[in-house]
Amino acid sequence: MKCKICGKESTSRFCELHEMAYDNLLNRYKDWKKALNLTWTGYLRKVMMNPNTGLWAKEVAQELLSESSRNNQDPKSHSLKTLNCEVP
Repeated sequence: MKCKICGKESTSRFCELHEMAYDNLLNRYKDWKKALNLTWTGYLRKVMMNPNTGLWAKEVAQELLSESSRNNQDPKSHSLKTLNCEVP
């Protein structure tokens, strides 16, 4: 399997570095939602616009939003539910 973003070999849809960025996005969503009352999609957009966000996190956020557009679905993952985040 290859990373959906960079094409490196991986054991999941993302390589190790993009997977870490994805995990960080998931883990931080709860805090952002609480502070700013953001939806998951709104959070991803804010993350992408934030100059302090790292490149890998921005790439993952973009991929999640793109997946949502391609599939005409909300980009929520079941991982958010396992973190006990309220999913909009």
